[in-house]
Amino acid sequence: MSAFLFTRRGCMGVLTVAFWAVPFVAVQAQPLTFERAQSLAEQTAPENLARQAQVASAQQAVEPADALPDPKLILGVDNLPIEGPDRYSLNRDFMTMRRIGLMQEVPNSDKRQARHQLAEASVVRAEAEQRTMQLEIKRQTALSWLEVYYAERSVGLFDQLDRQIDMLRSTVQSLIAGGSAQPGELLQADQEALTLQDRRDELSRDVAIARAKLRRWIGNEADQPMAGDAPTLSLEVPHLQRMTLHPELRAASARVGEASAELGEAIAEKTPDWGVEFAYNNRDNQFGDMVMVQFTFDLPMFVGTRQGPNINSKQQSVSQMEAEQEVLLRTHQAELESGLAELQQLRKTLKRTESTLIPLANKRADLELAAYQVGNSQLTSVITAQRDLIEAQLRQIEQQRKLSQLSASLYYAYVEGLK
Repeated sequence: MSAFLFTRRGCMGVLTVAFWAVPFVAVQAQPLTFERAQSLAEQTAPENLARQAQVASAQQAVEPADALPDPKLILGVDNLPIEGPDRYSLNRDFMTMRRIGLMQEVPNSDKRQARHQLAEASVVRAEAEQRTMQLEIKRQTALSWLEVYYAERSVGLFDQLDRQIDMLRSTVQSLIAGGSAQPGELLQADQEALTLQDRRDELSRDVAIARAKLRRWIGNEADQPMAGDAPTLSLEVPHLQRMTLHPELRAASARVGEASAELGEAIAEKTPDWGVEFAYNNRDNQFGDMVMVQFTFDLPMFVGTRQGPNINSKQQSVSQMEAEQEVLLRTHQAELESGLAELQQLRKTLKRTESTLIPLANKRADLELAAYQVGNSQLTSVITAQRDLIEAQLRQIEQQRKLSQLSASLYYAYVEGLK
């Protein structure tokens, strides 16, 4: 009975461990699709978290931007005697007063408005920079995922080549046995197999490097097996007037707004600020208490040497920001146009490779092998034809990679980036 219970308990323990282990393994083995890589990057990339904090910081600075300065508390003693029989006495001389009061400085309204505009422009800039970073994270993740995807496809191509080499070795062995080939030709086939193995190792290295780049954006999930196909991204050429919606251009426009607000604040320095002070003066009861109210005003008497140069400096800053905005606009226009031209060229080249180059290389490899089998060709020609076919297939994969990566770069910059 006890043995039966022990067995049952042991089984329950194993089942419990298995119950908890299965979901864990399932989660760890979840394949890495293109969409999942994008989602992981948005959730875990530290750059995105940093930009979110920047936006929150800028938003919190808007409300107090145009607020009045904190009032100041005044505590003091007026007319305290320091000589004679009443020295250091607070209640013997009728002029001695204990003072308590408040002072409030009031910047002019133009200056406060300029500070508020500067804070709002900072929010717009922070939001645009956050959006720019989000798109850059998605773009880099897309490029890294595609790098892994096509690198693994290149490695997978060599699995087919291994079978072809094995078939070639079998053909050579059969011809040697029949006296139609020399034993040294088998060594040629073995040398070709070694050459292909070296090339496979190079491509396997490229896979490891590509996964390291992908790990930069999604962490250890980059080690998960790839799944799904390369995405088909729709590239509709945007109207050039929409280019101003690009996050980088919105950030540049916000920087112009910041510079303009700083210029407005510098101009407002020519308008005097003012302040008010109220104090209650307490004296001995036999003399009675007093109150004091006074106003203060700034006197901008040296505008030419103080406020003037600062205004000129801010004007130059506005001109600089506007010029940099124009430079950025032209850069993006040129990048879009050149990218679309390169995209068109890649499509044409890939189409020729798929429709002409690979079929011809494949046909030539088959013909050379068939001719060798009947003794009408040399093994060297067969190996050369196989190499040409391999290079054509690798070229196709490389062209597909370039086309997919360029499409992704343009998509996240000028399609999703202008939404």
